[in-house]
Amino acid sequence: KNQKSMRYLILLVFFLVVGFTNGQNGPRTISKELLESIKAEIWIPFMESYAYLDSDKLKSIHSDEIVRITLDQDNIQTGQDYLTNFGRYIDNMKQQGGGLGIAFVILSTAVNETQDIAYQTGYYRFSSKQKGEKDLSIRGYGEFNVAIKKEEGSWKLVLDSDKRVQLSHDEFNSQKIIYKLE
Repeated sequence: KNQKSMRYLILLVFFLVVGFTNGQNGPRTISKELLESIKAEIWIPFMESYAYLDSDKLKSIHSDEIVRITLDQDNIQTGQDYLTNFGRYIDNMKQQGGGLGIAFVILSTAVNETQDIAYQTGYYRFSSKQKGEKDLSIRGYGEFNVAIKKEEGSWKLVLDSDKRVQLSHDEFNSQKIIYKLE
């Protein structure tokens, strides 16, 4: 199982490197439609899964072969083990009467030639509340790198890597592409 995940990660890195080196004649044009489909199939459901504490929705946007890297903890999780743990976290927050929120800034997007693999970088803002608290409070910011791939016609997260960063509210809100639930 781990060998399959490692092979998948190596293949993914290869595709990303090939994608970047093939773009030596200038950046590849990424259509607004492609960016909107990623937003609709990955980022909006991600934010909704936090807002509604819906672990099934959260799991649905991830590939079964997900590779999750938490850089601050020097930790890598893969596949169903990761999805089960992440789902349990969401379910526990719901059972405890808490709340979660997340918003994203997209800094860059790269796609392969067939536009069925994309790599995005950006920031996220994490918010939460404990039982008895009225509103969500911003708990911190992070920087992320994700790879997403079309699987059976839908975008799925196949690589998710992040680390905490020091970022001000103004720095986050001054970015060009911000995804947040209204």
